[in-house]
Amino acid sequence: MSNPTTKHPIRTALALSLGAAVSLGFARFNYALLLPAMRQDLAWTYTQAGSMNTANALGYMIGALMAAPIGKRVGLARTFWVSMIAVGVAMLLTGFVSSFPLLLIFRTLAGFAGATTFIIGATLASQLAGSGRGGLILGIYFSGIGIGVFLASLGLPQLLEQDITVWRTAWIVMGIVSLFFAIFGRQAATSIIPPQTSAQGGSTTFYSPTLIPATVAYFLFGFGYITYMTFVISLLRSSGVGANGVAIFWFIFGVASMANAFIWSRLLDKAKGGQAMATVMAIIALGGVLPVLSTSNLSILLSAILFGGAALTVVSSVTNIMRKSLPPGGWARGIAIVTIIFSVGQTLGPIVSGALADRSDSLNGGFILSASMLFLGALVALMQKEVRIE
Repeated sequence: MSNPTTKHPIRTALALSLGAAVSLGFARFNYALLLPAMRQDLAWTYTQAGSMNTANALGYMIGALMAAPIGKRVGLARTFWVSMIAVGVAMLLTGFVSSFPLLLIFRTLAGFAGATTFIIGATLASQLAGSGRGGLILGIYFSGIGIGVFLASLGLPQLLEQDITVWRTAWIVMGIVSLFFAIFGRQAATSIIPPQTSAQGGSTTFYSPTLIPATVAYFLFGFGYITYMTFVISLLRSSGVGANGVAIFWFIFGVASMANAFIWSRLLDKAKGGQAMATVMAIIALGGVLPVLSTSNLSILLSAILFGGAALTVVSSVTNIMRKSLPPGGWARGIAIVTIIFSVGQTLGPIVSGALADRSDSLNGGFILSASMLFLGALVALMQKEVRIE
């Protein structure tokens, strides 16, 4: 097997990371920022609000099922940038409707296209990581999610405070920016030369039962993190945090997310088995429960730093486990399998937490459940041993 080559691996990883910014930063994470305004403007219950991200997660799960077959048939590069365009169009349309069923459809479409973008992008980043500095390159790709969060923090919370209907303009602008980002995503994806696979016949290994601990931990991560990412802004606003406080929180969260690649790259390269995954899941469990314990400025700041600075590394770590454990020909399907299991968790999380909130008239119960799932996932990840499948 020969490694992929590119003249500028770091620059290429940065361009690929725009796919993560679009698929998760814009389409998934920024929903939390827009949710309070959407919920007020459209008179939603917490269950309805949660079901929007459940629909997005369901589309994501279906997209995860289809990503590898589509990538194989159409080509990884083309699947990547076309999916980026599809996510942008889905967000663009979201800004023009009020109908709950139509919004569910657009959220589902954004999830489907987001999954194919994200998984194929992760596969391309894994190929790029073969040229060296794997932990840093994967970290840069996944930290792209923080770019989407960071951009939304620049003035949007204050605009939403002045006019709740600005949520429509926000979706439209994010859609347009996503279409622009797709230009750079296409250039990056087409510049990567994939590794040569063995000419010998036989099936390609794309999973192993020895990877079950990491897979189960990833499911628990999906269930746990999505509650925080869906309702954290709603929790802060219901606790009396103003627009400026929300803007600062989201800004810090975005910056911390972008710093993931540089904070954790050495751990990703050196850690064995599920050690890195367990470490960062324990950190985000702590960060996830802090807003429930206190909404003081210090607590909110620490929550943004801990959760934002570690959450994306869970995704990097499980992708790194798959990259180390499987031959290159199995990466796309292997990443898709664990993403599907992850998607089941994030499909359940928002609607369960939303129902708990409606029942108790408080978001605290869902956040405590979320933190518990994340801590349990950290314990399970410790059971993942180092696996190398040739």
